[in-house]
Amino acid sequence: MSIVMNIIWLFFGGLFLALEWIIMGIISIIFIITIPFARGCFEMAASCLTPFGKKVELKEKLGEPARPISAFLWIIFAGIWLAISHILIGITQCCTIIGIPFGIQNFKLVQVAFNPYKYTLR
Repeated sequence: MSIVMNIIWLFFGGLFLALEWIIMGIISIIFIITIPFARGCFEMAASCLTPFGKKVELKEKLGEPARPISAFLWIIFAGIWLAISHILIGITQCCTIIGIPFGIQNFKLVQVAFNPYKYTLR
């Protein structure tokens, strides 16, 4: 069932959201201090293509934690915009009965939008 839902997800916003994550990953590379978040962005872009059957988890092997200044810059320049995007698309999708499972997936991804260095989908 999750395979069918993932295929439908691609047509109802999954490709757009993956593109957003890729753009934010590129932006985080441009700001040198937020490079640790770039890898999380590219992982999330791949995960946004198939979110059904996965859950948000805390990454176990973080290595060096993100510095507060880089986390602050991430939230201001990318995290808040990704979170708003997921919330708005989720609300829009929840307006119909068919779209409710897709909206729930968007709400699940909001947590990762604020800190892709710390959280992932598995």
